[in-house]
Amino acid sequence: MEYVCKVGTPAGEVLERTFVAPNETSLRAELEQQGYYLFTIRRGLALRDLSFRTPRIDPSALLIFCQELAALLKAGLPLYQSLDVMLERQKNPQFRRSLLTVRERVKSGTALSDAVKAEGELYPAIFSASLVAGERSGSLETVLRRFVQYLRLNQALKRKAISASIYPLAIMVMMSGLAGVLLWVIPKFEDFYSGLGGQLPLITRVLMATAKFLVGNALAIGTTLAVLAGLGWAWLRREGSGVVVDRMLLRLPYFGRLMRMYATSQLARTLATLLSGGLPLLNAMEVAAASIGNRALAAGIAQATPQIREGKSLMTALESTGMLDNLALEMVKVGEQTGALADMLGSLAEFLDEELDSSIQTVLPLLEPIILVVIAIVVGLMLMAFYLPMFQAISAIQGKGY
Repeated sequence: MEYVCKVGTPAGEVLERTFVAPNETSLRAELEQQGYYLFTIRRGLALRDLSFRTPRIDPSALLIFCQELAALLKAGLPLYQSLDVMLERQKNPQFRRSLLTVRERVKSGTALSDAVKAEGELYPAIFSASLVAGERSGSLETVLRRFVQYLRLNQALKRKAISASIYPLAIMVMMSGLAGVLLWVIPKFEDFYSGLGGQLPLITRVLMATAKFLVGNALAIGTTLAVLAGLGWAWLRREGSGVVVDRMLLRLPYFGRLMRMYATSQLARTLATLLSGGLPLLNAMEVAAASIGNRALAAGIAQATPQIREGKSLMTALESTGMLDNLALEMVKVGEQTGALADMLGSLAEFLDEELDSSIQTVLPLLEPIILVVIAIVVGLMLMAFYLPMFQAISAIQGKGY
């Protein structure tokens, strides 16, 4: 939440500044720790407060930030001065506000990882965990570069998935629009068809009745769909509902396999990044569970973590979840036995990315003609229902010798 405060600085200045904090109590404690004297405090209204979505820093902006921060640290600039430079260059208002708060926390002696973690869900969990690993190992610049590589690979994979789905979705939207226009137009010709005499073809009668029902009950249908959508949204917001939905998605023919591969790739890459940075396996597992997009797999990983704490191997714990295929489990087993778990997980992520890309490139050329055939059939049936009564009337007239 944002708070607008009038504060007195340790240097004796009185300023009005905006701070971001989870609540007013924590903000007061933080300002007192930093040496500020608080005069007034009021809640600020930001556009993100009106949004249903949790505000997050854009991954592309975070990637550039980490890349530039790593370069400044490599050049020998102290962390606080590096943050000053990054703050001057930052144009994104949300990122700038957050970075200002992070800088003030670091100035007061807070570790960068803790300062970032205090921002809540604004940053991905793997970012603060990577910073912890870098601070513990004394190689923050190296860990930041590894995190940049992680973001690049993730963004590239997302772009491929989005670009692969644009064409089919565009075709489906066009088909829906055309079907909607025809369903709206066909009832207008009812009087014309009745003037032709004779019984209308079955396909025309069915389409006419369907179109009249949809047009005549458009308000009731729209209201019903809106209510169902609201109930569905409320159910999805309940704890555990997302896990059920994602588990059902993983069971879809063919596409469920692709989703499982993508989620497993996320898990492997996250663990590889954190373990390479020096984070212990248990901490890396907890962060990975929070970073995976598929909530069913994330729940399985969260259940596997206590087993590792009890002394079981990573492969045994992951196998008990039933969420990973044999290939992934075997590569994890080899990584544990050879002492090169991070490298093996990185190789697994690369292999799954290549396999996923190959599968998408294989199915996409097959999906496009299937969609076109479906569109052709639907539009063809509608046009047949539209023109068939006229063809029958013309044939009847010709048969009578007119």
